[in-house]
Amino acid sequence: MRVAVLGARGSIGSAVVRRARLAGHQVRAVVRPSSGTERFPAGTEVVHADLYAKESVIEAARGVDVVVHAANVPYPDWPRLVPRLAENALAAAEAAGATLAFPGNVYVYGRPQTRPATEDHPQAPQTQKGRLRVAVERTFLQAHRDGRIRLVLPRYPDFYGPGVMHELYRPIFEGALAGGRCRWPLDADAPHEFILIDDAAEAMLTLIRTPAAHGRAVHVPGPRPITPREFIRLVYAAAGSHEPRVRVFGRGSFRLVGLFNPLARSAYEMGYLFDDPVLLDGSLYRQLTGGPYPATPYEEGVRRTVDWFRSHRTTS
Repeated sequence: MRVAVLGARGSIGSAVVRRARLAGHQVRAVVRPSSGTERFPAGTEVVHADLYAKESVIEAARGVDVVVHAANVPYPDWPRLVPRLAENALAAAEAAGATLAFPGNVYVYGRPQTRPATEDHPQAPQTQKGRLRVAVERTFLQAHRDGRIRLVLPRYPDFYGPGVMHELYRPIFEGALAGGRCRWPLDADAPHEFILIDDAAEAMLTLIRTPAAHGRAVHVPGPRPITPREFIRLVYAAAGSHEPRVRVFGRGSFRLVGLFNPLARSAYEMGYLFDDPVLLDGSLYRQLTGGPYPATPYEEGVRRTVDWFRSHRTTS
């Protein structure tokens, strides 16, 4: 299978590159031009493209069987750039006659009306970012129904793992290695879900190989619900650090930081996910694929992530 990964330097993009190369697929890592050193598995074809220019993306994906739309931008740029990135990914998949794989998230649901949520949960986002994601998914689904592409749409909880540099999760791992305290928004004791980034990539590749899963959203949960406080304890234990001091900050602090930080200001509307989180039901994945979804236990996933941050910290 020939796979082009748009945004291959990002968290899910780089994980898909790793897992696809491990499985023996031909992989083309499509990245924005940069002076940085490329670090991809041996045998990966690296192509530089302007992901905001349709013709550039079409050319970068020419001749492949699968286009993975893993390109992302910071929250403040979502209204302007998310639709353009999606349009270009769709055009590239259609031009190549390829399957389009798009990593979904829980933003489309808004506040949970059932827990866990199945794939028929109402899509009622109260946020701008949720409405943007709904619009992108509906465009992709319509293209699938029209026969323009084949769509693979796994839906995930929050990512963590080697190489995931999210502004909320990175300080937890760095703080554990430094023996410091860490922060968490709103509620550290509400049940939450996290998925190891390599599990997310492996599930996507499985769904690509499962025709019955095409043209519909399929949930890929974490191994189990866990409170952020418990997750943070696992991180600090794996780092050999002291019992963590978790500082929980409320909406007032969130809003105050947003006065000076555009990223925090843009993230504020997603705050409900920290005190009223969405948990996913994974029954459909098992039904369609005939097997369980990848679910590395948190203890093992956290240990691997701490090891990555330790080595990254040493060599940086």
